[in-house]
Amino acid sequence: MLNKRRAVSKVPEKRGIILSMGGGLAAVRSDICGRPECNTFGPNVSVGALYYLTSYLGVSGNIDYLRLGATERSPLRPLNVSFRSEVVEVTGTVVINLLDSYAGSAGYRSLRKRFLVPYIRAGAGLIYYTATSYPGQGRLNDSQITYEPARKYPAIAAVIPFGGGLRFRLNDEFSIAPELIYHITTTDYLDNIDPELGNPNGRDDHYGIAAVKVLYTPVLRNKLFSRK
Repeated sequence: MLNKRRAVSKVPEKRGIILSMGGGLAAVRSDICGRPECNTFGPNVSVGALYYLTSYLGVSGNIDYLRLGATERSPLRPLNVSFRSEVVEVTGTVVINLLDSYAGSAGYRSLRKRFLVPYIRAGAGLIYYTATSYPGQGRLNDSQITYEPARKYPAIAAVIPFGGGLRFRLNDEFSIAPELIYHITTTDYLDNIDPELGNPNGRDDHYGIAAVKVLYTPVLRNKLFSRK
């Protein structure tokens, strides 16, 4: 009995590269809009890779494309302005699983992997963005006029992403992970509105992403490390 318990407790740590691809929606918090009703939700697509150091701890790198947009929140609309931004984001994050990838209790790990593992992530990176503002409350494609750039575009800013998600294991190769990530930036020009005009208090623009990612663990890695 003792030998059996020891064998079960010595399940190898989960390590190796996991590839990801995802898509979702992005929303912005800017000088003119900080609520869902004035946001023009834009698409988000991403690719990345995750490397697990242990069953709890991993590091990841991601490249995201997203589109942000909003119209002026105030019903009085003193500025009568809308904007759209194209953003490319490159980030590195630390990923922490809140549960062991393998089931078990009392210090012993089962050979059976969990179906559901919640996780949190945080890190840092850069965004490369171009913003366009224009009069009215419609979409950019419908506008015949755009405002002058509030700064030189394209521009670069730092970003700090943090949030979490749930990873659902489908099989040894594929998992699905819905996640919510908030992004704090160091720029106030995602909306192409001068801070002195839109927000004299100097609050930077931030954004959030709700996405679903497909995670793939290459079979080749499993075969190489499972030779008898």
